[in-house]
Amino acid sequence: MPTNWTCPRCDRTFRRVNQRHACGLGNREKLLENRPPALVELYDRLEATVREFGPVEIVTRDRYALFRTTRIFADLTVMRDALRLVLHLGREVKARYVVKVVQGDKRVSHVTKLRTVTDLRVVTPLLREAYELAESEEASASQ
Repeated sequence: MPTNWTCPRCDRTFRRVNQRHACGLGNREKLLENRPPALVELYDRLEATVREFGPVEIVTRDRYALFRTTRIFADLTVMRDALRLVLHLGREVKARYVVKVVQGDKRVSHVTKLRTVTDLRVVTPLLREAYELAESEEASASQ
């Protein structure tokens, strides 16, 4: 029966024992430093939306953010004029707002660019689906 592993240094939880990682969660303020106010507001809305789904850990480094349970379900790059959001799903979705699809071994990654709150609202169902997939994999891994 697989169990999660907790790093003794940073207290973060992972699915694999001795999972390679950078300890700590990073600095949210650094991620948003010198960004246009509209982009900061959009990121705030994205973060609030994700937190409504349930327990989530947000790890930031430079201009990147990872959204995870014990598995990453979405990652983000802060660009000059948009938030580039990658959603990791169990299926391929064809939609005009998906600018790139990458098929992995177990997941299909969908690249989107968020420029407005409307863009965020449009992708929220897929963001929730990615979160729920991560949660379901976490539950089945612990059984």
